[in-house]
Amino acid sequence: MKIPSAQQLKSIDKQTILKQGIASFDLMERAARAVFEAIREDILSKAPATSFTVIAGSGNNGGDGLALARMLFLSGITVQVYLYKKETYSADNLYNQQKLAELGIKMEYFDLSDQLSFDRNSVLVDALFGFGLTHALSEEWRGITEQINTCKNVISVDLPSGLRADGKTEKRNPVVRAQMVYTFQVPKVALLLPQSADSMEQFQVLDIGLDEEAVQEVETDVYYYTLSDAKKDLKKRRKFDHKGTYGHALIVGGSFGKIGAAMMSTKSALKTGCGMVTAYIPKCGYTAFQSYFPEAMVLTDAYDDHITSFPSVNLYSATGIGVGMGKVEETVAAFVLFLKKKKDTRLILDADAINILSENPELFDLLPTNTILTPHPKELERLIGTWTNDLDKIEKAKGFCAKYHCILLIKGAHTLTLLPSGKMYFNSTGNEGMATAGSGDVLTGILTSLLAQGYAAEKAAVFGVFLHGLAGDHAKKQYGAQSMTATDIISHLSDAYFTISDSDITF
Repeated sequence: MKIPSAQQLKSIDKQTILKQGIASFDLMERAARAVFEAIREDILSKAPATSFTVIAGSGNNGGDGLALARMLFLSGITVQVYLYKKETYSADNLYNQQKLAELGIKMEYFDLSDQLSFDRNSVLVDALFGFGLTHALSEEWRGITEQINTCKNVISVDLPSGLRADGKTEKRNPVVRAQMVYTFQVPKVALLLPQSADSMEQFQVLDIGLDEEAVQEVETDVYYYTLSDAKKDLKKRRKFDHKGTYGHALIVGGSFGKIGAAMMSTKSALKTGCGMVTAYIPKCGYTAFQSYFPEAMVLTDAYDDHITSFPSVNLYSATGIGVGMGKVEETVAAFVLFLKKKKDTRLILDADAINILSENPELFDLLPTNTILTPHPKELERLIGTWTNDLDKIEKAKGFCAKYHCILLIKGAHTLTLLPSGKMYFNSTGNEGMATAGSGDVLTGILTSLLAQGYAAEKAAVFGVFLHGLAGDHAKKQYGAQSMTATDIISHLSDAYFTISDSDITF
C-alpha cells in the first residue's frame, strides 16, 4: 500500500471528486460515515448509552466532526458540539454547520482561552486538525489540547490534532493524545513513528473510496506492507517439489551461555519452510542442539566456548550470522576473514556481527550487495550514529543503505525496511508482547530461511518482517503480551502461514 504525502493526498481528494462526479461535501460525508460506522462497531455495540463530545475546528477536519455529530444525533446518541470561533470557515464546514442548525443541534463556540465544560467521561471526538496541518501548533493551543487530554476516551479524526502527517512534531508542541485514531484511506507516516507514541495508542485505516487510480499514480518511496501484499508475495508450494527445492540455510552463531540464540534462529528457519538447515556453533552447544530438535544438522567449531572459524558458505543457499556469537578476539578475526574471502552469498547479519561491523567500518565495503542487517536500536546507533528525531534517523539510515547497497531493518512497533533504492516499507503486524529476549533471533532465522527458499532479498525482508509480526499476533492471542516468549512466536509461524494463504487445517 502506497503512503502518499499530505500534499499528494490533497491532490487525490480533488481527483476523486472530479473523476467520480461528486461534490466535496459528499466526500466529507463518506469520511464521517466511515468514522460513525467504526464507532458503532467499536463502542456503541458494547455501550449503547455512551455520550459524545465533538470538538471541531474551522477547516475540513472540523467539517468531518460536525457531520459525525449529526449522524450520532440522528441515531439517538447524546452529543455535545464545540466549534472553534473564527471569522472564516471552509465551505464544507459551513455546509455542515447549517445541517446541524436545521436539526436544532446547538453548537457552542470557543476561543483558545476558554475553559470548556464537558463530561470528562464522555467519548471526546477530536476534529480540530487533520492531515492538512502544515506547521506545529502554537503555544496558544496548549490550553485546549490539555483539556482534551483530561478525557479518558479520545477519538481523533484522521490524526491527533497537532501531529503533522509527514513532518516533524516536537515533544514540546501541543498535541492531542488519542486512544484511537480513525485515519482515512492510508496510514499517515506520523502514525507509524515511535516519536508519536505519546499521541495515540492505536489507529484504524478507514476506506472512504478515494480514486484508486489516482492513488496508484502517486510517485512515492513510502509503503505500508499489509496482508494483501503478503498474499501476493507468498511462494506457493507445488506437489512434486522436494526439500532441495526450498534451499539450505546456514545459521552461524552461539557462544557459551548464548547457545539459545542460535537454537531459536535455527528452529525458526526450519518452521519458516526452507528444505534444510545447518547450524554452525561452538562445541559446547552440540548436545543441546541435537536434543532440542532433530531436524537440523549441526557442525561444530574446533573450540568449545566460541567460534574461531567459519565454514565454507558455498554449499548453502543463504547464511545468517551473528546471533549469540560474541565478540572475543578469535571470533572477530574469523568474521573479518569470512568477509574478505566471501564470494557472492545471500547474507543476513544480526547482533554481534553488526557490532563487529560498527567497530570496524572498513568492513562495510566488503558486504555483498543486498545484505540484510537487522539491528536493535543501540546497534543501529552504532551503525549510523545518533539522531535528533525519527525522521532524522530514517534519513541517516537511507543514506547508509544507499552507500553500502544493503537492506536495513529499523525494528519497532511498525518495523521499517529500508532498501538501497530509497524505498521504505512500514510493517502492519506485530505487538508489544514481541519486545522480549530472542524475538530478534527468531526474525534472523525467518529471513535466512526465506532467502534460502529463493525470495529476492527485498521481498524476503518485507515479507519476513510481516510473517514474524503476524506469528507474534497469533501468539499474543494465546498467551497475552506479558507472557509471550520468542519460542511462542516460532510455534505460531504455521498460524501466520495459514492466515496468509487463506488455508485451514483439514483432516
